Amino acid sequence: MGQLMVPVFKISIFDNLDDLSQDWPRGSAAEGAHFHVFQSVTFLQVWLASFGRSGERSLHFVEVRDAEDRPVIFIPLCITRRNGTRILEFVDADAADYNAPILFTTSISWTPELAERLWHEIASQLPPFDLLIFSKMPADIDGLANPLSLMSDQANEASCHANDLRRPWADIEAAIPQRKTLARKMRNLEKITPLEFRIADGDEERREATAAFLRQKQWRFEQTRVPGFDVDTDKHDFFRDGTEIFAKEQMLKLFYLQSGDRIIATIWGLTAGRRYYAIMLSFEAGEWAKFSPGSVLYYRTLQWLHGNGYEWLDLGIGDEAWKIESCETTFPLTAKQAALTLRGQVYLLRQRSVAALRSTRLWRSLRPLKWVIRRRLRQTMMTISSYGAVSELLLPMMAIA
Repeated sequence: MGQLMVPVFKISIFDNLDDLSQDWPRGSAAEGAHFHVFQSVTFLQVWLASFGRSGERSLHFVEVRDAEDRPVIFIPLCITRRNGTRILEFVDADAADYNAPILFTTSISWTPELAERLWHEIASQLPPFDLLIFSKMPADIDGLANPLSLMSDQANEASCHANDLRRPWADIEAAIPQRKTLARKMRNLEKITPLEFRIADGDEERREATAAFLRQKQWRFEQTRVPGFDVDTDKHDFFRDGTEIFAKEQMLKLFYLQSGDRIIATIWGLTAGRRYYAIMLSFEAGEWAKFSPGSVLYYRTLQWLHGNGYEWLDLGIGDEAWKIESCETTFPLTAKQAALTLRGQVYLLRQRSVAALRSTRLWRSLRPLKWVIRRRLRQTMMTISSYGAVSELLLPMMAIA
């Protein structure tokens, strides 16, 4: 019996998006590439102008090819320094639902051993780091085995959830939660004024829909006592400034529901192939809430995507009850953590201790109050500023909060 051929890998690592090869997917489609939208060049460009603009990370875009120079696997990585610890991770900062490589069809049969060998070759060409933290890794991308997931040592904390649109519409509609109640609410909305389901098209329409979405979502953040756009300006600017960039690359689908002249719900999402990623959903509060405009828009979006040949509506990561109820498909994710130095071991131990503390009932009950206090302090400072007398005492209080 002949021996199995051992693959030969040619590895290149770049620190600038402009240096990437043409094989790296730019927009929503790329010949021969299997990928999630979060690793496309356009997404990375918008990410660098918002989440990555601090310059606190070093960027390492890995391209792996075979002996014949054919693309095999591309990986966008970065090294972030936290408390003096150099951490190797995906380009993410909680902006990506999937941390995955870009895969290409190849004759290579991936095994954990082969994946580890390739990883050691990649790591040997990266700058030194203390700790590796890979999270949110899918087992496959479009049916191709993800070699990085084969290296995982634990399940990810949360999964991704999606609707399989390859099914007949009758089956999809039958699975919609409380669809009879939803149909009644749609009829009641129509009685107020004609209801319009729209996809934002053109600069002005996109700006108007994006402004409505940012306002509605900020209200929701405040109601649920979590950090919002007022705290996370990187996230705010990602959506505000990225909308037109993604639209130009034909990656953006911004659905919205309009009643009269008022936008009452939005879904801001991106496409890659026949997959639609519903990245941010919002709805109008107050008297509109009783009509469940967000659920109405979700139904109409499902219907449109199915009718236009999409295969998945992906709600992304998070095990919230409404996602689990709305989706019949769950994608479990994996993770890997590995300390290479003593500093990395200490950091990992500290992080695990903090995670244990945050899982306690007391912490979960007290943490939302932090954002209530911060917002009230900010409002107080804005009021004082309007009178031209910002208190020096309040400035350190804001920093502490």
